[in-house]
Amino acid sequence: MPKQPQTVSRTSTNPLMAAASTHPNVLKRNQACHQCRRRKLKCDAKRPCATCVRSHAHALSHAPPGTTMASNPDCTFDDVAEVSTAVPEGPKNRYERLENRINELETLLRQKETGSGLNDYSNHHPDTSLDEHGHGRNTGSSSMMTPRYTSNDSEANSSTGHLSRSPPHHTHATTSSMGHPANRSYGLEMIWPNWPQALPGPELLRHLVDVFFLFHPHAKRLFHAPTFINSLSLPPSHPKFPSTPVLHAICAIGSLYTAAVTSPPLPNFNEVSPDEIFLERYRIKEQRPDSFAEQQAKLARESAERLNTLGEDLFQVLQANIILTWFYWSHGRWVDIFLSSAHSMRLSVPLGLNMCPPFHSITKSERPPSILPPARTVIEDETRRNAFWLAYATERQHGCGNGWALSLDDQDVSQLLPVRGDQFEHGTLVTPVDRQWAHFRDLLLIHPEKQTDSFILYIKGTIMLSQVKAFNMRFRSKHFAGDASVTTLYPDTLQSANDPVDPRGSAAFIELDHVVSSFQASFPRHLRNPIMDNVVDNHLYTTCLMPHIATIVLHDPHAEVAQSGCISALKILTASRAILDLIYNVWSTTFDITLLDSFCSFCWFVGGRVLVRFLQAALDARSLEQISTLRAEIDFVHSAIAKVGERIPLAHRFAKMLEDLIIKHCGSAPGMPVQITFPRPSEPHVLQTLFDESSHPDSNISLHESLHEPGSFLSLA
Repeated sequence: MPKQPQTVSRTSTNPLMAAASTHPNVLKRNQACHQCRRRKLKCDAKRPCATCVRSHAHALSHAPPGTTMASNPDCTFDDVAEVSTAVPEGPKNRYERLENRINELETLLRQKETGSGLNDYSNHHPDTSLDEHGHGRNTGSSSMMTPRYTSNDSEANSSTGHLSRSPPHHTHATTSSMGHPANRSYGLEMIWPNWPQALPGPELLRHLVDVFFLFHPHAKRLFHAPTFINSLSLPPSHPKFPSTPVLHAICAIGSLYTAAVTSPPLPNFNEVSPDEIFLERYRIKEQRPDSFAEQQAKLARESAERLNTLGEDLFQVLQANIILTWFYWSHGRWVDIFLSSAHSMRLSVPLGLNMCPPFHSITKSERPPSILPPARTVIEDETRRNAFWLAYATERQHGCGNGWALSLDDQDVSQLLPVRGDQFEHGTLVTPVDRQWAHFRDLLLIHPEKQTDSFILYIKGTIMLSQVKAFNMRFRSKHFAGDASVTTLYPDTLQSANDPVDPRGSAAFIELDHVVSSFQASFPRHLRNPIMDNVVDNHLYTTCLMPHIATIVLHDPHAEVAQSGCISALKILTASRAILDLIYNVWSTTFDITLLDSFCSFCWFVGGRVLVRFLQAALDARSLEQISTLRAEIDFVHSAIAKVGERIPLAHRFAKMLEDLIIKHCGSAPGMPVQITFPRPSEPHVLQTLFDESSHPDSNISLHESLHEPGSFLSLA
């Protein structure tokens, strides 16, 4: 007779061994039925077991005539608990759980001894909030997304303010509320023993991360949101826990979207020019403690520099630098924006993010093309690619406001464009054959419908802006070198040697102007309108502004407002009124315009500056109808920028700059109340009255010249 197999009675700490020891086919002592144990037969512990069923069937078939047999086999068991297949908890896990519990109890004990009560979580989450599209969701009388400032300027409360259906705003942050909110209680929370001291508590950190992913337009492209959120639940010592500079940077920029922490106050524009580059010299004079946002930004930069020097977590250092650049851009910190965006671009080169095989250098070198290890998953690979393009977009968009060279030439970018958002979220592999490269010749006019979404168009629009800036910066040097691409195609229009060279007749200018004017018309049909059913596509809306900004940057240096029939003047006026239409379109929805990309405020400001230039021409020509219309348009642009400035300091600065420009060049006379019609007409006969009478040369504004005045940072390239 076969013997009953011996079972493993020891418990292994190895999960695989533990699982094997509790396999359902291996029975423990006294789990076999009484009959099999008595007969020392193998039992499968079924009820009845297979052995007893077989024996009962054999007994029935061989029973003598007249014998009474039971209908069911006799198979009885001891009352034994069911076998659990769960892997037993190892000693290390038990120790960690006990340590966490001890730490939690010690925290509660300290709070009880000091008499400090716990703040309820709901105190930091007012009842009114926004959904992920930025639309109002009324559940009470206050707003979770509360702006930190209220403008004292009367223009911020213009008569058109009622058109916005954004949630109500309330001020809450003052200088007296500065300090260390991260050290205050933010509800009952469990803290890991090795939690970084400079970080806010886990619950406040999670809140700031949540608002960052919910409201920032690029958060879900810089990170794979599900992966990042899951990594926050790991202990800080875990290798997959987010790097410290990334968390500090998210805390800094997350302060824009919550009232739970403090942000820096606005500069006093009575003492500081709104276009001041070096704000730090005035910051020193304020003698106030750093706000929570400023503390976290400094910690992010310091920890990123340390890891950068050590060569650790370099990709996360890049991500932290990108977020810091967004923070500086939102607060209008010009020097920090320029340096941080440049650092991000230069860091991406040794990380190998500006190119993708097979387009690497043919130079033989001891250094690999990338000092990063190869990506392990599709999501990791696409996250790296997204990070590069976001760093590229930030530097290029900021570069539109100055005449300084960029950190990385477009010819050194040989990278694939990103995948669609849904493909990135699900980790779908898209082969290079089905995608577009950055150096593809017709990249800006050909958009494969199945491989295009609003973010991809956003990146393409940024590439277009970069090409326009590069043309303006390099035209003179190329012309001096005799480059045929910048030589005029119309020799009959050659000017005298003393006149400035006009690039509008060159092949390069004509081709670039064609691309800019055709860009938006080439979009796939389902991506031509950024506002559908009262829902605003943030990336697509910003992209629709880009060709108009590119037109202004390209044509403004050559626009003569006082000259009848100037094509460049007509183009920049048409572009500025197209920007005005886009402002009106988003204003007339329930979308909270303070959630738009920061670049939108710059676009609106540039459009307003062009209108100011034409307003002065109309004043010189004494065209009352055009004066009233242009003044109403400028007031509307100003009110929209001021509205965004209630939350975003950058927009507040732009609103003040536009106001100062109006007073400087057009006087302080208020505009006449006029009903504005949208979209604005752009036919030449409508604009002709602006050119009927010549303006005085001394009083004529050249937008190109005014933006290049000494000390002016916002100078169009």
